[in-house]
Amino acid sequence: MAVRTFTDWHTHIYLPEHAGPVWTQRGTELVGRPAFGPADPKEHLRTMNEAGVDRFAIVGLQIAIMGMHVPNDFIGSYLHANKDRAIGIGSVDPTQPGAAEALKTAVREWGLHGVKLSPPYQGWHPHSEEGYAVYRAAADLGIFLMFHQASVFSPIGFHEYASPSLLDKVAREFRDTKLLLAHFGKPWMNETVELMMKNRNVYADISTLPIKTWQMYTGLRLAIEGRVTDRLVFGSDFPSFNPRQAADDFLAIADLGMPLPIPRDVLEDILYNRPFDMMVNQ
Repeated sequence: MAVRTFTDWHTHIYLPEHAGPVWTQRGTELVGRPAFGPADPKEHLRTMNEAGVDRFAIVGLQIAIMGMHVPNDFIGSYLHANKDRAIGIGSVDPTQPGAAEALKTAVREWGLHGVKLSPPYQGWHPHSEEGYAVYRAAADLGIFLMFHQASVFSPIGFHEYASPSLLDKVAREFRDTKLLLAHFGKPWMNETVELMMKNRNVYADISTLPIKTWQMYTGLRLAIEGRVTDRLVFGSDFPSFNPRQAADDFLAIADLGMPLPIPRDVLEDILYNRPFDMMVNQ
């Protein structure tokens, strides 16, 4: 029986020198692999093909205080080589001078589709002027905002900036810009669902959650009751997780035997029916 292909909305590429010491050391402590495993373009493409991923989002990340810097031209070059099946999400760190201009340059040169931001990793409040400068640039460029608005593993991270509810003001004031929350805003899935119910321009991916069974189950029940599952998308967070295994673990949520089940058709809809034109004009 042929493997059914799917779209992976959250994958990373980087070289070891891009990851920085904090990411590399903490990754080894948590999962036993430096920087959460190899993520060079060759390994990424091999994994996507073997896992049955037909389309994928390539996500960059820049965190000055952690020494992490995945260049936008690195993302753009790989996007250009796979433009028939990929979208590119670059990154800037709003705490750094010229972040908004750097984003404009990257999008215009490489055709990137979104920008990844992380207030709790990068260390800035979502309502700050430095953040708003990047939001305005993204709105002018017509790209979407991807947020790591969730818990962080780094001891030097900022959980006081991590609440998904802090993005309500951003969603209200940038109604024509779409926001995609990575990792379903874990562990604050209830806040994320309430944010999505209130703001039709807010979406979320479920990356990393299939291995956190209770968080995934709880988040999906909340999303079903809030009628926002149509704005949930699947992501593996490669190289932290293999896309095929993550997809299988995600579908297995239907088999938990809970009194309030997660219907398999809801899971299959999220996994198989989320085209990129939900977020971007291709």
